[in-house]
Amino acid sequence: MAKIEKRSIEKELQKALAIEFVKEYCKMNNLSIDKLKEQRFELNYNECGFFQSSAVKPNGLLNDRETMPKPMLLIKHENGYLQIEETEYTKEYLKLSE
Repeated sequence: MAKIEKRSIEKELQKALAIEFVKEYCKMNNLSIDKLKEQRFELNYNECGFFQSSAVKPNGLLNDRETMPKPMLLIKHENGYLQIEETEYTKEYLKLSE
């Protein structure tokens, strides 16, 4: 198995685990799991999260901030526990339609 393919598979497995972890939280807070599944997933040292990619086209450093992905939902490891955190974009992008 190629190294890049292995990393890609690992990332997909990590995303699936993260989705399972937040599933009950999303149900209790009226957030869409289907919308969350479409988000970009990133993992680093002590946290991971789901991000909405920006539709803004980069123009060097002139609009760098506008091109950054927006964090939707974060999972952080603090004090030995995993904690789910919403951001200012969570409800805007993940709220279930009424």
